[in-house]
Amino acid sequence: MGVYVSQRARDNIKKYKYSGCDSSFISIYIMTPFWNWFVNLLPKSFAPNLVTLFGFISIIVSYLVTLYYMPQMSGEAPKWLYLFNAFCIFIYQTMDAVDGKQARRVNASSGLGELFDHGCDAMITFLVMQTFQSSIQVGCNQISFFTTLFIMLVFFTAQWEQYHTGIMNLGYFGPTESQFGMMTGHILTYFFGPEFWSRTINILNFNIQINHFVLILIIAGGVGTIFLNIYAICKRGNNSVVSSFIDLLPIISLIIFSVYWGQNSTVNILETEGAHYFMASFGILAAFITGKLILARICMDKLSPIQTIMVPLIFVFLNIYKFNGTLFDEILFSKIYFYSIFVLYIHFAYDVVTSLTEVLDIYCFKLKPHTQSSNPQSSSKKTK
Repeated sequence: MGVYVSQRARDNIKKYKYSGCDSSFISIYIMTPFWNWFVNLLPKSFAPNLVTLFGFISIIVSYLVTLYYMPQMSGEAPKWLYLFNAFCIFIYQTMDAVDGKQARRVNASSGLGELFDHGCDAMITFLVMQTFQSSIQVGCNQISFFTTLFIMLVFFTAQWEQYHTGIMNLGYFGPTESQFGMMTGHILTYFFGPEFWSRTINILNFNIQINHFVLILIIAGGVGTIFLNIYAICKRGNNSVVSSFIDLLPIISLIIFSVYWGQNSTVNILETEGAHYFMASFGILAAFITGKLILARICMDKLSPIQTIMVPLIFVFLNIYKFNGTLFDEILFSKIYFYSIFVLYIHFAYDVVTSLTEVLDIYCFKLKPHTQSSNPQSSSKKTK
């Protein structure tokens, strides 16, 4: 038995069935015909999770190349990079849309497929936000860090809603629109240059930089999404509202710790060489917590509000609050903590995948010989 997969989860994974709806105009009327055409270009020997993995890798490459050219998340970069980042998002969007269609096409749908899909999405949320904010010249600071964490909270609450209602509601304005918005941002930087985002516009007699206005729109949209998630749980949730909100404790605690550390760091960590270790640590932590929620949702298992992986953050709080940063070096700690949770995250992914492939008697990245063809256009793009 895996470390992260309980016996109850192993028993329930075979019972899982996807239920969701996508009301996006762009997704339904513009992109779905393209996705239906594209999936038929894929060889039937391609496992659906391999399609997902290809999209995931494209975003990792985009993030690493951007980090190389814009380590401070601002400044001039080769013009091709902005188009490259937009193209990588398009690849990811396409792979994310057709992996479920490929699963039905080769008769390889399973709960593991959706778990792998949304698990990758959790990590991608951090990566694409960092890359996008680099293109629009937000910089490596409290604003970019908070915005990224907030969007990861939005993704978490979407999974939280589905955990308690059993329905994934992508809404009228969802991932597809958000992805096209980020692609547009990269393309605008290509045509008008990075300085475009530092220009000031007047809105309701307030002067505001264009990039800051974009972030306000993003956060406002995220707040609206969270309220809709909460409303859905209050209206259709399977558990009491109080017990449902207890599940938010890990992600809320994570945000509180991260904001406190960022604002009160004795070395101004976001201005040091440890900045990206610091930000990536919380990105991985948010993805890890979200991954455990997705696992509990798909396997109809209980979700623990206590995450031991966050315990070391208590020492950071004590170091700043009680010892004024003299207990240990924050930068060194951020690097050690990053590598530690990175290894734990890889172990979590490996443990869950190997455990569930054993239960379901399938492979993760290749098909078993008995799979047969079926109609790839028969249901929602997210089911896999």
